[in-house]
Amino acid sequence: MRQKTKPHEVGQGLVEVALIIVLVGVAAMAALSATGTSLQDLYCDVVIGVGGTGGSTCSGALFSDSFENLDNWYVPWGKFSISDGSLFGEKYSAIFAKDFTGDDYTLSIDKANLTQGNGYGVWFRAQNLNKPEGYIFQYDPGYDGGSFLFRKWVDGHELGPFARVKAPGYDWHGEDHQVQIKVEGDTFTAYVDGDEVLSASDSTYTEGTVGLRTWDGTRATFDDITITNP
Repeated sequence: MRQKTKPHEVGQGLVEVALIIVLVGVAAMAALSATGTSLQDLYCDVVIGVGGTGGSTCSGALFSDSFENLDNWYVPWGKFSISDGSLFGEKYSAIFAKDFTGDDYTLSIDKANLTQGNGYGVWFRAQNLNKPEGYIFQYDPGYDGGSFLFRKWVDGHELGPFARVKAPGYDWHGEDHQVQIKVEGDTFTAYVDGDEVLSASDSTYTEGTVGLRTWDGTRATFDDITITNP
């Protein structure tokens, strides 16, 4: 005759199973730690192994967007839109990342293409977005015969450049360029296609979001923006 299991014995068995699971988990975490592997690394290995990407979690990014839509962005003026899988901006417009604020970071744009007009700007440490304050790097063929420059914005107004370098003879239009800005303490360094083009210092703003700006008759496209630790 089969002996019935008493309720308290069933409960005791479940507790023992739970304890075993916890101990196995602790042992597994200890083993991962000993080999220098984090749970995030393990997650990413599994996700990528089955054909996924893991998004920004597995890229090491603080923020990233490939511009499939504008859900992560705020447009205080003008018009930005998605065109052929890229972000398209024209005329007098501005756009900012909604869910990112940081102090030190590296902002990278994989593809930026000025098809016409006098340039575009890349915001960093931007705040008070309806009347922006912060900094902007300008890719600016319309300034003094063509220049790379840094400006500061105060209460929605741009100030004169606090750093600039002329680039005579530079082919500004119709080509994809990689743009990167490294923001570290009070020092900012801009790169185009991996080459340093401008460096400057200012200590007014210590944190904020990122964004893009166009003006006048500008038409420009952007794709794959990523923010990482500097």
